[in-house]
Amino acid sequence: MDALTSIFSHVCGQGRPFVLDGAPLPVCQRCLGLYGGAALTAAWLLASGLWRRALPDRSVALAQIAMLLAAMAGGLSLADLGPAWRLLCGLWTGHVALAWLWGGANHLLALSRPGPFVDPPWPRGLRAGALAAGPALAAVALMFARYASTGWLLASVAAAAGAAFLALALIRAAVAAGWWARWRLSALHARGQT
Repeated sequence: MDALTSIFSHVCGQGRPFVLDGAPLPVCQRCLGLYGGAALTAAWLLASGLWRRALPDRSVALAQIAMLLAAMAGGLSLADLGPAWRLLCGLWTGHVALAWLWGGANHLLALSRPGPFVDPPWPRGLRAGALAAGPALAAVALMFARYASTGWLLASVAAAAGAAFLALALIRAAVAAGWWARWRLSALHARGQT
């Protein structure tokens, strides 16, 4: 318990955590949402097969931008409606961050391959699932805040898993950006445009 609290103290202010089983979680409500949203999104990307796809289509991107704007209002304390709201702001942010880091890395890797880049449109069912993410995460936040008897260990493991998925996605996006930049420079050099 103390080890997780110490580890997360480097990335979370740990103010206003949920208290489960008589002990505060190692992360605040917003960070629990951030890491939980990333963990749920990673599971969804794997289960749906979207982990292979590039960036989302326009309707999904607009819904995700709306989620981020609402989360930003919560993060800037323009609207603070309590623990469930803080958790939801984190869930939305974790969802969008992981989806875009992973999809962006896929996009950059696809661009650095020879030939034209073609990203087929998302199937209707996957688009509907992605659009339902916002309301589904809102339901998760309300249920967790109300029925937080899932236990300290389960919530802490979910936070740690989400943090690991976000770190992996960030590293993958950085590697993909480096790979794309190297490919782009070599292509420009081959054309004599450096």
